[in-house]
This record gives sequence, C-alpha cells and structure tokens, in this order.
Amino acid sequence: MAIVRLYGDLQRFGRRFDLSVATAAEAVQCLTWQIPDLRTHIQNGRYRLRINRDDIGEQDLVTGMTSPLPASAVIHIVPVVSGAKNGWFQTILGTALLAASFFTPFSFISAGVYAAMGTIGASMALCGVASLLTKTPTLQSRTTDNGKENTYFSSLDNTIAQGSFVPLLYGEMMTGSKVLSQGLSTE
Repeated sequence: MAIVRLYGDLQRFGRRFDLSVATAAEAVQCLTWQIPDLRTHIQNGRYRLRINRDDIGEQDLVTGMTSPLPASAVIHIVPVVSGAKNGWFQTILGTALLAASFFTPFSFISAGVYAAMGTIGASMALCGVASLLTKTPTLQSRTTDNGKENTYFSSLDNTIAQGSFVPLLYGEMMTGSKVLSQGLSTE
C-alpha cells in the first residue's frame, strides 16, 4: 500500500491517493490512466519525485521508480520552483548603487544623497531578486468551448496580463484603461 501526494498545480487533480502498488512507476502509471490530462500536465511541467524522505534525482529516476516500495511508502510529486530569469540587470544595478552609497569618495555630496542612493539600490536589488523568483503569467486564451471569442470584461485595448505594472497617476490625465479586478457571479 502506498500513498501518493500531489502538490502545487497538480492538486487540482487531487491531493492524496491510497494505492495498492509495488513500485513508484506503477503508482504514476495508475494515476495517469485514471485521471484525464494528468499525463500531459506532468509532461509539460517540471516536477520532483520524493519517496518517503528521499529525493529521486534524474540520474536515479529509473532505479528509484522501479525499485520495490517499502511498507506504507509515501510518494510526493512536487513542482520544481524556478524563476523567470529577467531581473539580473536590476539586481546588479541595485547592488552597485548600494555599494556606491557606502564607498563614494565625493565629500561634497550630502549624506542625504548617500542615503537615497542606498535606499534606491537596496529596493532595486530586492525587486530584481523578486522578479528572478517570480514568473509573469501570460494571458489565457479568450476563446470558449464553442470556438467563439469571449468578450466579457475584455477587448484588445484593455486586456493585460496578471503581474504587469499599474501606473500611479497624480492629477488629471487622458489614458486608456486597465481592468484591475473583474468578476461575474450568478446566484
């Protein structure tokens, strides 16, 4: 008897499965046969396999999947955390500004400018690291099941992806629109 636990985006297929299997390969094969679209979802993503408390790496995958499971084994399928890889420049520039605020030899610049440089550098470095760890999601398809385009709350002029920047305006300006929140509920 083995317990298979799914984590992250795989939890939409279920969280825990109790299976009577001999190997981890049998467990994964059983789940992909029983749950529609699970196989393609796993193939399109990056996941880590853990059996009990042991990580199964790529070099040990064949032996780890085909070796007999111990009694009451727990198989964890966990998504691999990866970043968007587009914040290196911001991180390096922020670190350089932060270092320059401490080691600038110009004595005629006031301490307030040094503090501002340090604050801006630290915030740029932290934002760069955050953008390295976060992937900006893309827009989903706006077509429905019948092939027609869905136009509720969207058009070509005001469709934006989640995670994009929202401008902060002061005073009056003539601008386009960005839908920040939307919802449709029927009761």
